[in-house]
Amino acid sequence: MAAFETAFGRVLQHEGGYVDDPNDPGGETKYGISRRSYPEVDVRNLTHQQAGRLYRRDYWEKIHGDEIEPQDVAENVFDFAVNAGVPRAVRTLQRLLGIDVDGNFGPATLRAVNQADGLKLNLRYALARIDYYNELARKKSSMRPYLIGWTKRALAHV
Repeated sequence: MAAFETAFGRVLQHEGGYVDDPNDPGGETKYGISRRSYPEVDVRNLTHQQAGRLYRRDYWEKIHGDEIEPQDVAENVFDFAVNAGVPRAVRTLQRLLGIDVDGNFGPATLRAVNQADGLKLNLRYALARIDYYNELARKKSSMRPYLIGWTKRALAHV
């Protein structure tokens, strides 16, 4: 079964510390936790431990990370959930698995993930992420500066 601490450490390699990029729709952000998504959180003073609790509750548990057998697949889905939202990450996974696409990670999704060829699924998932990022940058020119970083982030899980 996949390990949260390993996945969390990998996500933080991409999310980093405190930033307040005026071009980022999330606004003030630390460890990938944004003021927009968490208006009740003191983002500037957020600790690593507090961020970990939020990530576990709001992302890892929603993708059933502890129950996914291939660590690399769990990390890839978790990272995309953090970056693009849980429903999009799950819908992408379901589409690749050829099962009903509803954005909810339930028993059928878990079963399909754990029965799939993890290496192939992980590569296909990374490529689907890159397709999403390209489409996003095409539709929203303000997102284009992030495209290279997003692409590297998706490929980091392969």
